Amino acid sequence: MKWYVVNTRPREETRAVEHLTREGYQCLYPRIRRTLRTTKGLVDRVESLFPNYLFLHANPMTDNLARVRSTRGVRNLVRFGLEPAEVPPEVIEELQICGDKQGGVIKLTGAARQAVAAKFAAGTLVDFGGVFLTADGSERVILLMRVLGDYNKVNLPEDQLEGSQVAA
Repeated sequence: MKWYVVNTRPREETRAVEHLTREGYQCLYPRIRRTLRTTKGLVDRVESLFPNYLFLHANPMTDNLARVRSTRGVRNLVRFGLEPAEVPPEVIEELQICGDKQGGVIKLTGAARQAVAAKFAAGTLVDFGGVFLTADGSERVILLMRVLGDYNKVNLPEDQLEGSQVAA
């Protein structure tokens, strides 16, 4: 069993999780609770940790991952080349530990953010620690993709690379 990244339609992560769960998949949809200053004062808001992305647990040998694309709320699986991008198990474990038991919502205080970031900085997934330090969802997605790109190395024939010059 491996974890994959699913790209969802805008603001349809909840719908995608609901329908993927009905199809028998296990999903992880990490959200983060943020306190925002508005004209009405401080407001707690729950938002997606990675806007338009969630994680899917599946067995590539027995599960038909092509079905995922046609699920309501889903745009596609994130891929590097032809293969779906696998998520490092350490990332999933940390997200599960950080989330509360009821809804998976992550509420990190300043000290906890620093501790989680330091934990990743000491390990092999140095870039992922920044996910817990940035307040901007699009920056968190960029960091996630950077980690996935490092974890998922792609081998392509040289003639498929743009601008390559193959000796004739």
